[in-house]
Amino acid sequence: MSSSEFVHQQLIQEEGINPANLPNEIKKKIRGWEIVFKRWEQNQEDEKSLKTLTIQSLEIADKIQDFIEQEYEEDDDSDKNDDSDKNDADKKDDQPKGGNEPKKDDQPKAGNEPKQPSTQNRDKRFGNLVMEKKILAITTQNNNRISVNQLEQIIGVEPEYPEQQVHNIRLRKVFMASYYRVL
Repeated sequence: MSSSEFVHQQLIQEEGINPANLPNEIKKKIRGWEIVFKRWEQNQEDEKSLKTLTIQSLEIADKIQDFIEQEYEEDDDSDKNDDSDKNDADKKDDQPKGGNEPKKDDQPKAGNEPKQPSTQNRDKRFGNLVMEKKILAITTQNNNRISVNQLEQIIGVEPEYPEQQVHNIRLRKVFMASYYRVL
């Protein structure tokens, strides 16, 4: 097993992240992981070190995923602020000079109300690599099954019924049991 087969390495590679751009806390964890990895490379029969490497890799991947999500949220917030400033200026220009009456087009028409997004229309590629690896780690130990509660904790929402797609894996609800199994 090479270092590129560990979860955090895959995540860095898939997302095209430069490790130098990561926060210092994550860099320190990666350096510590690399020390354990070098020790394990010298004695690859050491199962304890391999288990430690796998667990630490998942933890690092979680932190990287949190960093990525936080970075996207900050980008979205700055974009929203820029857009709202532009929209405020546009609204001032669009207001009629004669009064504050709303335009006839602005009033909603009966039957043309926007539809609420349903859980059935959720993006087919829901989740990320970290979620997938956590699910696979649990299912390999439990005969390809994961409890509904564990799945919900990992993905952050109630799993869809009868099937849930998480990154590249599909799970199906087991009939009359509180488990999902990997398809």
